[in-house]
Amino acid sequence: MNTHAQRQRVLFLLGDVSQARNDNHTRLPQAFAALGWEVLELPHDSVHLQAGEPRFAHLTPQEVTLIWPLGFGPEISFFDRMQLLDLIPAGQLVTGPRALTFLHGKHRWLSHMPETHTHNDVDALTAIIAQGGDWVIKPTAGSYGRDVTLVRAGEDPRPTLQHLISPDNADPRYCQVQRFVPEVAQGEIRTLVAAGQLLGSYLRVPADGVHANLELGATTARSALTSPQETLVAELAEQLLCEHVRFVAIDVVGDYLMEVNVANPGGLATLEMLYREDFAMRAAQAVVASLE
Repeated sequence: MNTHAQRQRVLFLLGDVSQARNDNHTRLPQAFAALGWEVLELPHDSVHLQAGEPRFAHLTPQEVTLIWPLGFGPEISFFDRMQLLDLIPAGQLVTGPRALTFLHGKHRWLSHMPETHTHNDVDALTAIIAQGGDWVIKPTAGSYGRDVTLVRAGEDPRPTLQHLISPDNADPRYCQVQRFVPEVAQGEIRTLVAAGQLLGSYLRVPADGVHANLELGATTARSALTSPQETLVAELAEQLLCEHVRFVAIDVVGDYLMEVNVANPGGLATLEMLYREDFAMRAAQAVVASLE
Protein backbone atom coordinates (compact mmCIF):
# COMPACT_ATOMS: atom_id res chain seq x y z
CA MET A 1 0.00 0.00 0.00
CA ASN A 2 1.36 3.42 -0.92
CA THR A 3 0.83 5.28 2.34
CA HIS A 4 1.84 8.61 0.80
CA ALA A 5 -0.87 8.47 -1.87
CA GLN A 6 -3.80 8.40 0.55
CA ARG A 7 -4.67 8.94 4.15
CA GLN A 8 -2.90 6.53 6.47
CA ARG A 9 -5.05 4.08 8.40
CA VAL A 10 -4.43 2.25 11.64
CA LEU A 11 -6.51 -0.74 12.66
CA PHE A 12 -6.78 -1.48 16.37
CA LEU A 13 -7.78 -5.01 17.31
CA LEU A 14 -9.67 -4.84 20.60
CA GLY A 15 -11.16 -7.13 23.21
CA ASP A 16 -14.10 -6.40 25.47
CA VAL A 17 -13.24 -2.84 26.50
CA SER A 18 -15.68 -3.02 29.41
CA GLN A 19 -13.22 -5.45 30.99
CA ALA A 20 -10.08 -3.45 30.10
CA ARG A 21 -7.53 -2.86 32.87
CA ASN A 22 -6.17 0.30 31.21
CA ASP A 23 -7.39 2.93 28.76
CA ASN A 24 -5.01 2.25 25.87
CA HIS A 25 -8.07 1.50 23.72
CA THR A 26 -9.07 5.18 23.97
CA ARG A 27 -5.76 7.01 24.39
CA LEU A 28 -3.89 5.44 21.49
CA PRO A 29 -6.67 5.78 18.86
CA GLN A 30 -7.15 9.41 19.92
CA ALA A 31 -3.42 10.05 19.48
CA PHE A 32 -3.42 8.61 15.96
CA ALA A 33 -6.53 10.59 15.05
CA ALA A 34 -4.79 13.75 16.26
CA LEU A 35 -1.90 12.91 13.93
CA GLY A 36 -4.33 12.85 11.02
CA TRP A 37 -4.66 9.11 10.67
CA GLU A 38 -7.92 7.34 9.98
CA VAL A 39 -8.62 5.09 12.95
CA LEU A 40 -10.43 1.77 12.57
CA GLU A 41 -11.41 -0.58 15.39
CA LEU A 42 -12.42 -4.23 15.14
CA PRO A 43 -12.58 -7.21 17.51
CA HIS A 44 -9.64 -9.59 17.71
CA ASP A 45 -11.83 -12.33 16.29
CA SER A 46 -12.53 -10.34 13.13
CA VAL A 47 -9.41 -11.88 11.57
CA HIS A 48 -10.11 -14.76 9.21
CA LEU A 49 -8.82 -16.35 6.02
CA GLN A 50 -10.67 -15.79 2.75
CA ALA A 51 -9.47 -17.12 -0.58
CA GLY A 52 -6.01 -17.65 0.88
CA GLU A 53 -5.71 -14.12 2.27
CA PRO A 54 -6.07 -12.92 5.86
CA ARG A 55 -8.84 -10.36 6.38
CA PHE A 56 -10.29 -8.31 9.18
CA ALA A 57 -14.05 -8.25 8.68
CA HIS A 58 -14.25 -6.68 5.20
CA LEU A 59 -10.70 -5.27 5.22
CA THR A 60 -7.59 -6.74 3.64
CA PRO A 61 -4.19 -5.96 5.19
CA GLN A 62 -3.36 -3.95 2.07
CA GLU A 63 -6.14 -1.49 2.95
CA VAL A 64 -4.50 -0.40 6.21
CA THR A 65 -1.08 0.99 7.01
CA LEU A 66 -0.68 -0.39 10.50
CA ILE A 67 -2.34 -3.08 12.63
CA TRP A 68 -2.18 -2.79 16.41
CA PRO A 69 -3.50 -5.72 18.49
CA LEU A 70 -4.24 -4.52 22.03
CA GLY A 71 -4.05 -7.56 24.28
CA PHE A 72 -4.29 -11.26 23.55
CA GLY A 73 -7.95 -11.47 22.64
CA PRO A 74 -10.12 -14.50 23.48
CA GLU A 75 -8.13 -17.41 24.87
CA ILE A 76 -10.10 -20.05 23.00
CA SER A 77 -9.11 -18.66 19.58
CA PHE A 78 -5.61 -17.43 20.45
CA PHE A 79 -3.47 -19.92 18.53
CA ASP A 80 -5.70 -19.86 15.44
CA ARG A 81 -5.54 -16.06 15.36
CA MET A 82 -1.75 -16.05 15.85
CA GLN A 83 -1.35 -18.31 12.83
CA LEU A 84 -3.50 -15.98 10.75
CA LEU A 85 -1.65 -12.87 11.92
CA ASP A 86 1.63 -14.57 11.05
CA LEU A 87 0.59 -14.38 7.39
CA ILE A 88 0.83 -10.57 7.57
CA PRO A 89 4.22 -8.84 7.10
CA ALA A 90 5.77 -8.33 10.54
CA GLY A 91 6.52 -4.67 9.84
CA GLN A 92 2.83 -3.91 9.47
CA LEU A 93 2.03 -5.04 13.02
CA VAL A 94 2.88 -3.03 16.14
CA THR A 95 3.12 -6.31 18.04
CA GLY A 96 3.21 -9.49 16.02
CA PRO A 97 2.00 -13.00 16.80
CA ARG A 98 5.44 -14.40 17.58
CA ALA A 99 6.00 -11.67 20.16
CA LEU A 100 2.58 -12.28 21.72
CA THR A 101 3.31 -16.01 21.85
CA PHE A 102 6.94 -16.08 22.97
CA LEU A 103 8.10 -12.72 24.31
CA HIS A 104 5.44 -11.70 26.82
CA GLY A 105 6.10 -12.42 30.47
CA LYS A 106 8.59 -14.31 32.52
CA HIS A 107 10.83 -16.65 30.52
CA ARG A 108 12.57 -15.01 27.57
CA TRP A 109 15.26 -13.00 29.42
CA LEU A 110 16.04 -15.28 32.37
CA SER A 111 19.70 -14.23 32.47
CA HIS A 112 18.57 -10.78 33.67
CA MET A 113 16.09 -12.11 36.24
CA PRO A 114 16.35 -13.46 39.79
CA GLU A 115 16.86 -17.23 40.06
CA THR A 116 13.75 -18.73 38.47
CA HIS A 117 12.27 -22.22 38.22
CA THR A 118 9.18 -23.35 36.33
CA HIS A 119 7.51 -26.73 36.80
CA ASN A 120 4.11 -28.42 36.99
CA ASP A 121 5.07 -30.70 39.87
CA VAL A 122 4.41 -29.67 43.48
CA ASP A 123 7.12 -31.91 44.91
CA ALA A 124 9.79 -30.61 42.53
CA LEU A 125 9.11 -26.97 43.36
CA THR A 126 8.81 -27.71 47.07
CA ALA A 127 12.29 -29.25 46.97
CA ILE A 128 13.69 -26.14 45.32
CA ILE A 129 12.13 -23.84 47.91
CA ALA A 130 13.47 -26.11 50.69
CA GLN A 131 17.00 -25.11 49.65
CA GLY A 132 16.42 -22.03 51.78
CA GLY A 133 15.67 -18.35 51.52
CA ASP A 134 12.53 -16.42 50.61
CA TRP A 135 10.72 -17.21 47.37
CA VAL A 136 7.86 -15.78 45.35
CA ILE A 137 5.36 -18.21 43.87
CA LYS A 138 3.46 -16.98 40.83
CA PRO A 139 1.43 -18.31 37.89
CA THR A 140 3.37 -18.34 34.63
CA ALA A 141 0.58 -16.56 32.77
CA GLY A 142 -0.71 -14.32 35.56
CA SER A 143 -1.00 -10.56 35.57
CA TYR A 144 -1.86 -7.68 37.88
CA GLY A 145 -0.26 -9.50 40.81
CA ARG A 146 -3.03 -12.08 41.02
CA ASP A 147 -2.03 -15.25 42.93
CA VAL A 148 1.51 -13.97 43.58
CA THR A 149 2.56 -15.20 47.03
CA LEU A 150 5.66 -14.61 49.12
CA VAL A 151 6.85 -17.72 50.98
CA ARG A 152 9.33 -17.01 53.75
CA ALA A 153 12.12 -19.43 54.68
CA GLY A 154 10.67 -22.29 56.70
CA GLU A 155 7.07 -21.80 55.58
CA ASP A 156 5.25 -24.65 53.87
CA PRO A 157 4.77 -23.78 50.16
CA ARG A 158 2.65 -26.81 49.33
CA PRO A 159 -0.82 -25.29 49.80
CA THR A 160 0.04 -22.38 47.51
CA LEU A 161 1.71 -24.61 44.93
CA GLN A 162 -1.18 -27.06 44.98
CA HIS A 163 -3.66 -24.23 44.47
CA LEU A 164 -1.81 -22.90 41.42
CA ILE A 165 -0.71 -26.18 39.85
CA SER A 166 -3.69 -28.46 40.39
CA PRO A 167 -6.71 -26.80 41.99
CA ASP A 168 -9.43 -29.33 42.79
CA ASN A 169 -7.08 -32.05 41.47
CA ALA A 170 -7.37 -30.74 37.93
CA ASP A 171 -4.74 -31.51 35.28
CA PRO A 172 -1.50 -29.85 36.40
CA ARG A 173 -0.62 -26.37 35.16
CA TYR A 174 2.81 -24.76 35.18
CA CYS A 175 3.88 -22.55 38.05
CA GLN A 176 6.96 -20.44 38.69
CA VAL A 177 9.05 -19.87 41.79
CA GLN A 178 11.54 -17.04 41.90
CA ARG A 179 14.03 -15.81 44.48
CA PHE A 180 12.50 -12.92 46.39
CA VAL A 181 14.17 -9.57 45.73
CA PRO A 182 13.74 -7.53 48.95
CA GLU A 183 14.49 -4.27 47.11
CA VAL A 184 10.94 -4.47 45.76
CA ALA A 185 9.84 -2.88 49.04
CA GLN A 186 11.43 0.35 47.77
CA GLY A 187 9.54 -0.01 44.51
CA GLU A 188 9.53 -1.46 41.03
CA ILE A 189 10.28 0.83 38.08
CA ARG A 190 8.15 0.53 34.97
CA THR A 191 9.45 2.01 31.73
CA LEU A 192 7.28 2.35 28.65
CA VAL A 193 9.06 1.93 25.33
CA ALA A 194 7.74 2.77 21.86
CA ALA A 195 9.64 1.71 18.74
CA GLY A 196 12.85 1.42 20.74
CA GLN A 197 12.48 4.84 22.38
CA LEU A 198 12.32 5.02 26.18
CA LEU A 199 9.24 7.19 26.75
CA GLY A 200 9.26 7.51 30.52
CA SER A 201 9.62 5.69 33.82
CA TYR A 202 7.74 5.68 37.08
CA LEU A 203 8.04 3.95 40.44
CA ARG A 204 5.41 1.57 41.82
CA VAL A 205 5.80 1.16 45.58
CA PRO A 206 3.95 -1.84 47.04
CA ALA A 207 1.69 -1.27 50.02
CA ASP A 208 2.62 -4.68 51.42
CA GLY A 209 6.30 -4.74 50.47
CA VAL A 210 5.68 -7.39 47.81
CA HIS A 211 3.02 -6.56 45.20
CA ALA A 212 4.03 -3.59 43.03
CA ASN A 213 0.67 -3.55 41.24
CA LEU A 214 -1.63 -0.55 41.29
CA GLU A 215 -4.65 -2.87 41.47
CA LEU A 216 -3.26 -4.17 44.79
CA GLY A 217 -2.69 -0.78 46.36
CA ALA A 218 0.77 0.21 45.15
CA THR A 219 1.48 3.93 44.95
CA THR A 220 3.31 5.75 42.16
CA ALA A 221 5.97 8.41 41.91
CA ARG A 222 8.25 9.91 39.32
CA SER A 223 11.44 7.96 38.86
CA ALA A 224 14.59 7.79 36.80
CA LEU A 225 16.49 4.65 35.90
CA THR A 226 19.93 4.14 37.37
CA SER A 227 22.76 3.80 34.87
CA PRO A 228 22.77 -0.04 35.03
CA GLN A 229 18.99 -0.11 34.76
CA GLU A 230 18.99 2.22 31.77
CA THR A 231 21.61 0.06 30.05
CA LEU A 232 19.49 -3.04 30.62
CA VAL A 233 16.23 -1.43 29.49
CA ALA A 234 17.84 0.11 26.40
CA GLU A 235 19.36 -3.25 25.47
CA LEU A 236 16.01 -4.98 25.77
CA ALA A 237 14.25 -2.18 23.88
CA GLU A 238 16.66 -2.63 20.97
CA GLN A 239 16.18 -6.39 20.95
CA LEU A 240 12.41 -6.03 21.04
CA LEU A 241 12.40 -3.56 18.14
CA CYS A 242 14.47 -6.02 16.11
CA GLU A 243 11.71 -8.55 16.78
CA HIS A 244 9.05 -6.08 15.57
CA VAL A 245 7.72 -5.17 19.02
CA ARG A 246 6.93 -1.45 19.02
CA PHE A 247 5.11 -0.93 22.31
CA VAL A 248 6.25 -2.55 25.54
CA ALA A 249 6.60 -2.10 29.29
CA ILE A 250 9.79 -3.23 31.02
CA ASP A 251 9.74 -3.66 34.81
CA VAL A 252 12.91 -3.69 36.92
CA VAL A 253 13.72 -3.96 40.63
CA GLY A 254 17.25 -3.02 41.56
CA ASP A 255 19.45 -4.53 38.86
CA TYR A 256 16.96 -7.30 38.07
CA LEU A 257 14.48 -7.54 35.24
CA MET A 258 11.10 -8.63 36.62
CA GLU A 259 8.86 -8.75 33.58
CA VAL A 260 8.33 -7.66 29.98
CA ASN A 261 4.78 -6.84 28.87
CA VAL A 262 4.30 -6.74 25.10
CA ALA A 263 0.56 -7.42 24.94
CA ASN A 264 -1.15 -4.26 26.17
CA PRO A 265 1.00 -2.60 28.82
CA GLY A 266 -0.53 -0.05 31.14
CA GLY A 267 1.21 3.12 32.25
CA LEU A 268 0.26 5.85 29.80
CA ALA A 269 -2.29 7.37 32.19
CA THR A 270 0.11 7.15 35.13
CA LEU A 271 2.93 8.80 33.21
CA GLU A 272 0.61 11.61 32.10
CA MET A 273 -0.59 12.14 35.68
CA LEU A 274 2.96 12.26 37.05
CA TYR A 275 4.65 14.30 34.30
CA ARG A 276 1.75 16.32 32.84
CA GLU A 277 2.62 15.22 29.33
CA ASP A 278 0.72 13.30 26.65
CA PHE A 279 2.66 10.02 26.47
CA ALA A 280 0.11 8.38 24.21
CA MET A 281 0.96 11.00 21.58
CA ARG A 282 4.66 10.35 22.09
CA ALA A 283 4.08 6.62 21.66
CA ALA A 284 2.08 7.15 18.48
CA GLN A 285 4.70 9.51 17.06
CA ALA A 286 7.48 7.01 17.77
CA VAL A 287 5.57 4.17 16.12
CA VAL A 288 4.77 6.31 13.06
CA ALA A 289 8.41 7.38 12.75
CA SER A 290 9.47 3.72 12.78
CA LEU A 291 7.48 3.14 9.58
CA GLU A 292 9.55 5.59 7.57
